[in-house]
Amino acid sequence: MGKNIRHMKGFVLSAITACSMSTASFAQEIITNEQPVQPPWQVCNETSFVLNIAIAGVPEGQTGKPISVWGWQILRPGRCQVVEVEKGTPRFAYAQSARLHQGGIREWKGRFEYCVARNDFTAKTDMSCELQNMTSAKFLQIVPTESRTAFVEPEDFGRYAETAGLQRLLRDNNYDIKRIDGRSGKRTTKTMVKFLKDHELEKSISVDAQFDVLEKYALETQKNIGVQFCNKSTAKIWTALAFKNNTGYEARGWWPIEKGSCIHPFVENLKGRDVHYYVRQEAANVASGATDLIIRVPSEKAKSFCIGPSKFSSLHHEFCQDRGYVEAKFMPVAADKTGVKITLTDADFSGAVVSGLRQ
Repeated sequence: MGKNIRHMKGFVLSAITACSMSTASFAQEIITNEQPVQPPWQVCNETSFVLNIAIAGVPEGQTGKPISVWGWQILRPGRCQVVEVEKGTPRFAYAQSARLHQGGIREWKGRFEYCVARNDFTAKTDMSCELQNMTSAKFLQIVPTESRTAFVEPEDFGRYAETAGLQRLLRDNNYDIKRIDGRSGKRTTKTMVKFLKDHELEKSISVDAQFDVLEKYALETQKNIGVQFCNKSTAKIWTALAFKNNTGYEARGWWPIEKGSCIHPFVENLKGRDVHYYVRQEAANVASGATDLIIRVPSEKAKSFCIGPSKFSSLHHEFCQDRGYVEAKFMPVAADKTGVKITLTDADFSGAVVSGLRQ
């Protein structure tokens, strides 16, 4: 989902120093103009997420050279980092949340495309992303004279971002944080003390040490939450998920899974969540008239959602055909565990009425 970036324009103080000198015979005024000094460019994280930052620009000391792209710089909530680029030259920034957070990756982006890689990278701007074995991301253009760029959320945590970040990481570790607001109240303090005690750590450790252990165990927690699919059938399968959020149900697809492979498309705590899934098994020989198979769903468990013929995200689930979708029966996921692993075999599928979906 797209996020906001707040631009806070730096200012330059220009001083005109007036010196007066006088003698018995004459008086003379000397005015000295000092050249404005542009402060270094700072990128700040005012969100509740640990961010990975990528920059496109001309590195400091490389005047006259083309723009290059580099990343990732890790930036914790409430922190700022100086980015060394040539003063007055074009610059762009892109951020995505670290993979240790539940709920998938969030992006803070603009409209200028540059190449990025999954791990630390440096990319050229005169060569296609494909040739560099990279993908593209949309960067936001930054005003060259801007001295401070802040990535923000709608809640606008500002100086409370560090506490909001600790709250989010506690939630990512499946601790009971009902609201991420950046306010260090009794509930947040007690929850942090419980987390530290559960991991046999002193409650007096520094904030940086708290971030270290929270991030470490958040990654471990992800292995056992959400929905994982494994394909043990004899053909490629395509999966879709429907889940309830604050505004209602959302259905998404498709995630393909080759034979013998597993994927982990939904990385959130399932306890108390209303989540459903749908799966199609690809026809081996469409030319001969074979059709896809679909997952068997007992009628007493089935819930209908709208699905699309290609990659889709549907927020409404009535009158599917009127909106270009197809109605499908989804299977519920158990809501009494933090995570489930669903293994699918040929026995889980039956004939499909509609083929040609899941592209």
